[in-house]
Amino acid sequence: MPVITYQGEQIECESGDTLREVLINHDKSPHKGITKKINCGGNATCGTCAVRIVEGPVGEPAGREKTRLRLSTHDDVESVRLACQYSVSDDLTIEKP
Repeated sequence: MPVITYQGEQIECESGDTLREVLINHDKSPHKGITKKINCGGNATCGTCAVRIVEGPVGEPAGREKTRLRLSTHDDVESVRLACQYSVSDDLTIEKP
């Protein structure tokens, strides 16, 4: 089982789980402030669930995620993924950019 390290806590999940859902199911939202309640619901259109992969496979974004990240203001977009589109396969350490 992959382990996600986020905000000083470790969360186990099943391989193939969506990162956003794992975090939300463990009361560790990838959203900040009002975006915890107002976001696109995992459709890769708002970008508020962006996380930086500190350790682990970053992978390549595709489709809507790739388009959304192109509009990103993050300096290190190559290590940023949308949690709603990221399928967990290995241990990860993440943080909010």
